Amino acid sequence: MAEALAAGEETPEFWMSRLKAGHEEALAHLMTRFERPVFAFIHRRLAGETGVVQELVQEVFLKCLKHKDRFEEGRPVAAWLFTLAANAATDHLRKRGREVPPPESFDAPDPQAPSPWETLDQGRRLKELREALESLTPRQRAMVQAYYVHEKPVKEIAQDLGCAEGTVKATLFQSLSKLRKTMGTPP
Repeated sequence: MAEALAAGEETPEFWMSRLKAGHEEALAHLMTRFERPVFAFIHRRLAGETGVVQELVQEVFLKCLKHKDRFEEGRPVAAWLFTLAANAATDHLRKRGREVPPPESFDAPDPQAPSPWETLDQGRRLKELREALESLTPRQRAMVQAYYVHEKPVKEIAQDLGCAEGTVKATLFQSLSKLRKTMGTPP
């Protein structure tokens, strides 16, 4: 041990013996050396659940501190830490396997999806709209579709149909009034 200190190369085993002797600052040295490899190891085991992985890495080092007296001298520290990591990952997977799946994984209906009655009503309203559109003249229908469906500006519609912009605006206004009346929608 004195040789390792003289060479300036404190080994993980040196820091583990310091930790066992009650020098808790030695844990910081072990974390500096093993945190990334333990993270990578658990990350692979859990297929990338990063938030959970970080918690488990912290758990591994807490167990290292809590159970430091169980560490057997002469055993590689890396092997002991990776055993703790493997156990933490396995325990997590077991717990997750026993957990009830979150509600979104059940076959419950989507709360955002329309109900069957809404779907039926929507179909009825679409049919009414189609029929109301048929009541317009071909020119009115063309302007309504160009403006509301294809979202063309009034200027472009006027150019396409060879008329003034005011004519397009007036025709759209009249067409909407006629559609509302046909569909029974208040203005």
